[in-house]
Amino acid sequence: MKKVSIFIIGLVLSLVSFKVVHAASSYIDYFKATPIIDSLSSSCWGAAAVGPRDQSNGLEDRTMSKYAYWDGGIIKGPDGTYHMFASRWNQSAGHNGWFGSVAVHATSSNLYGPYTDKGMCWPNDQGGKGHNVVPLQLKDGRFAILVSETRRPADIFVSNSLDGPWSKLGSVSITSNAYSSNYTASNVYIMLRPDGRYGLIERDGVIGIADNVLGPYTIQGTNIYAKTPGCPTGNMEDPVMWYSGGLYHIIVNKWDTRKAYHITSKDGISNWKLEPGYAYDPTANFIRYSNGTVNHWNKLERPNVYMENGHVVAMTLAAIDVAKDKDLGNDSHGSKVIVIPFDGAGLDSGGALPTPDPRSAFTQIESESYNNQSGVQTESCTEGGESVGYIENGDYAVYSNIDFGSGSASFQARVASATSGGNIEIRLDSLTGTLIGTCPVAGTGGWQTWAAATCNVSGVSGKHDLYLKFTGGSGYLFNLNWFKFATGSN
Repeated sequence: MKKVSIFIIGLVLSLVSFKVVHAASSYIDYFKATPIIDSLSSSCWGAAAVGPRDQSNGLEDRTMSKYAYWDGGIIKGPDGTYHMFASRWNQSAGHNGWFGSVAVHATSSNLYGPYTDKGMCWPNDQGGKGHNVVPLQLKDGRFAILVSETRRPADIFVSNSLDGPWSKLGSVSITSNAYSSNYTASNVYIMLRPDGRYGLIERDGVIGIADNVLGPYTIQGTNIYAKTPGCPTGNMEDPVMWYSGGLYHIIVNKWDTRKAYHITSKDGISNWKLEPGYAYDPTANFIRYSNGTVNHWNKLERPNVYMENGHVVAMTLAAIDVAKDKDLGNDSHGSKVIVIPFDGAGLDSGGALPTPDPRSAFTQIESESYNNQSGVQTESCTEGGESVGYIENGDYAVYSNIDFGSGSASFQARVASATSGGNIEIRLDSLTGTLIGTCPVAGTGGWQTWAAATCNVSGVSGKHDLYLKFTGGSGYLFNLNWFKFATGSN
């Protein structure tokens, strides 16, 4: 067990009370807890590090025996049905099967799923070939699907119905001007702007504007990332663009670091601004269920937004459980499309962050589902999922809006320690708030040798932010897998 740190960095960070979480005003903070549609399972396909998950969320092959899914964009039909358009390929080819991906249509009565694959969108056109699938509604009321890569140069298919049939309208074109040489046809995204024109952005951050969805698009200059102060410029891909709250927004993924960035502009063309923090980060605890369980996919790509009443209310992401080169086919690894709730109204208003949904103190709370922390890290747990480790004296974790009801009498934690252990101070609402109990943790003989630690608690009822402060001697103290309280009063 080894914490990756450098003494001088740790000293500087402690002086500024550094927290490993993102800034409070970051895009990632506006993701909301995902409702559990079916149940959380640890026995489904995928790496154990992802954690227990709900296979009814989004679009997936539950047995990973036929298809891997990617992309994902949603339009709600007039009858209330949700229509997702995505790409799929034979999972037996591993992730490299995406070169032969086809565009597919899936439906659900619930925004979050499960989505049922209805088959290929245009099976008689190049065998249904399609990747980088982006659905949108045109200003004439028709529906369109944009695909690029896999030997398609940004082709657009249209239909009067979300159920099809789909016919090819044509391929996107651009005007010839000084910036035309900067245009490529990879990761193309098109939106209908509020001024009635179409805005296009492609992988390299080049923007085009046109009156017609096919173009010709007038390229508006060179790479916007290079002209946005503080924004990374290399290895950027998968931009998604929309308008809300008086601003144009772009989320763009940096594939080598697996993190995404949020930039904004008033006109959707120039003077882009890098917003604080990350848009999403697979190592952060932003994919969480209503019971607090957290998922950590290896990589998240192809973001898209679902909007209602002018605000983003959910995002879709293509999620893969291992590094792409480790997905070899027929190996219980693969990819799916996930759907995550988002507080777009809060983002657009610049108001306070949404209060997390209450969590019962009397159900098992996974340690990695913290809302804030200092000093700790997550790691794989032999009992499944992840645990919190690398705990040292003075570290802490915060769990927001924990509901103690009419009172609690005791606390139980699942712990492991290869040293002499330490203590868990249980406090309310702040790091120096009311101390309701202190739970001693003894050594268990190993960092993955799990045992119960218990203590009495008193003086607590109602809803509180729960602070677990870890104390003890020098070095690493113990690991924490989960905890819960018992009802009663003292």
